[in-house]
Amino acid sequence: MADSEYRISAWWVLPISAVAWWICGFLPWLMQLSYEFTGFAEGAIAGVAGFLPVPLTADGAMVGLVTMALFGGVLAGATSRLPASAGAGAAAAIAGTLLGLTAAVGGSWWLVVRGGVPDDSVPLGMLVATGAAGIVGLGAGLLTGLGPAALRGPALALPVVLLDSWLWGLVPGHAVAPVGTWWILAVALGIAFGLAVDSKPIELLGWLPTAGIVWVLQAAGPALVAVQEGIRPGSPFVDDALTAARIAWDEIAPAAVVSEGHQLGAWVVALLLGAAIAALRLSREAEAEGELAEAWA
Repeated sequence: MADSEYRISAWWVLPISAVAWWICGFLPWLMQLSYEFTGFAEGAIAGVAGFLPVPLTADGAMVGLVTMALFGGVLAGATSRLPASAGAGAAAAIAGTLLGLTAAVGGSWWLVVRGGVPDDSVPLGMLVATGAAGIVGLGAGLLTGLGPAALRGPALALPVVLLDSWLWGLVPGHAVAPVGTWWILAVALGIAFGLAVDSKPIELLGWLPTAGIVWVLQAAGPALVAVQEGIRPGSPFVDDALTAARIAWDEIAPAAVVSEGHQLGAWVVALLLGAAIAALRLSREAEAEGELAEAWA
């Protein structure tokens, strides 16, 4: 009952999730636009005539779109935890995310029709990728907010892998693209690892497969870059979706099994950090329950 007093109405989740998907997810894009407007960066967003809600022609566009749309979906889906009713929260988060996604994609497409991007771009494919990544992120966010602890780790694996891309996008003039700062991923995973464990120490074991999933998905960045290079009018990638899957697999398969770029030591430190945070939280909860029992004795 006490916990329910601090919950918000599911109706508030509708606008919050929509804002979270676009404002928070596409924050790097919005920041780059503000950098250009204020003069901190020049030419960071090239080839765009007017404001576009989502980027379509910037350097690293495919990686940036997938990363930001996925991150926004995770944040929007996680808002489902805010109301007392999980069902109402999930419904509101889904509706709000789809609302924000539709508004941003629809607004961008309307500007494209009016000639807002160069003729040599492929806006339809980019907008489809935006929608697909946003829905995948929404599913991961719902699992993060409402799913059991054992599923939260795998749900956060891909967002954690793309975290460095999103952070680099906040730097003036820098595209949203992976640059190999895997230690950031390790720290993020460790913190999420420790904070997501509820009340059972056995839940810590549920995060071990997550480390393996993140290890494999670290090849997602180079794969997205490889696919991105094939996005141009008349290319086999645009005409045949199976080509995109083949290119992505050719990049992920070899990179997933080699140790280069994974920095095993950083992941060991991350798991130890997460275990320490989780142990501290569980010990404090145990102490609080003990003190409460003594007070009632």
